Amino acid sequence: MTPLTARLPKSALRLLGLLSSAAGLVLLALAVPRAAGTDWAAVRAHLGHVSGPQVALLCALAGATLWSYTYVLGAALPGLTPRQALLVHCTGSAVSNLLPLGGGAGVAVTYAMTRRWGHPPHAVAVCVALTGACNVAARLVLSAVGALLLVGTPVPGIGWAAAAGGVVLALPVALAAGWPVLRRCRRAPAARPRAAPGGALRHLARRARRLAVRLRDESRDVVRRSWARLVCGMAATLAAQGALFLACLQAAGSRTGAGEALAVFAASRLLTQIALTPGGIGVTECAAAVALVALGGAPAAVASAMLLFATFTHLLEIPLGALTGAWWLLRGGRRRPEPAPAAP
Repeated sequence: MTPLTARLPKSALRLLGLLSSAAGLVLLALAVPRAAGTDWAAVRAHLGHVSGPQVALLCALAGATLWSYTYVLGAALPGLTPRQALLVHCTGSAVSNLLPLGGGAGVAVTYAMTRRWGHPPHAVAVCVALTGACNVAARLVLSAVGALLLVGTPVPGIGWAAAAGGVVLALPVALAAGWPVLRRCRRAPAARPRAAPGGALRHLARRARRLAVRLRDESRDVVRRSWARLVCGMAATLAAQGALFLACLQAAGSRTGAGEALAVFAASRLLTQIALTPGGIGVTECAAAVALVALGGAPAAVASAMLLFATFTHLLEIPLGALTGAWWLLRGGRRRPEPAPAAP
């Protein structure tokens, strides 16, 4: 929690969250049809033609997205069961989707639930750090690839996005090439830092350094043991989201090709990290709608598809997370049973 929000009363924080959520919904409802160049009458007509089997398919793909991410959480926090990971993911996502900068509130929910199940604080801290890094890195790389795939298309502003994507993809190569030099610099003797002008400050600095070293070492151990599950879990999550994106376009009757649609989906992933609205809702859909219409998609169908996608990836997670959070609270946040001692 930031110093500003720490000084605000809880009622003001709730009001801020409600206002931000309302702004996201208004942006989604009004700006997406406008960005696609259509109106609500045409959007309602397309949404009215979505069939029951299509809705069932969208629900299944949304469930696959949620379930795939449990493998990421289970890899980052050893001992977390798939059921517990699903509860943490659904409840934390609901809180994050209600507040601007809601990731901090989602982290607090994750910490409370996993601690009640008996996981040590440092292991939870490693889990939060690893999953956050995986999310940002995966979306950054996917957005860069998507922007490069759209080069030469009539999508507005794609040249700047592709240039930024090229820089993003070149950074790992540059770091890998310069890593031996960086390691030699680390081994070089450094000047002894001057002592801090106070025993308390020196004590805090030593504790912070020990904590950082411990988290670094434990994160390295988790990555060494579970890197394959982390990578495959993130890949499966984004693949399920991409399939849901295509299914929404198909259900709404958009004429956009699958390859171009997937490139737009990939390029727009980084926009989900924008904190103007919870989860970037409205912003991501507007940008994707503009790109899809520029690629030849029918405006009303594109707007309808983006509203469907936002519903299944964002809005439905809120009541679902409320149900999982209530179920966890009603069960008293039951602790994980301690293993029985071995018989002599």
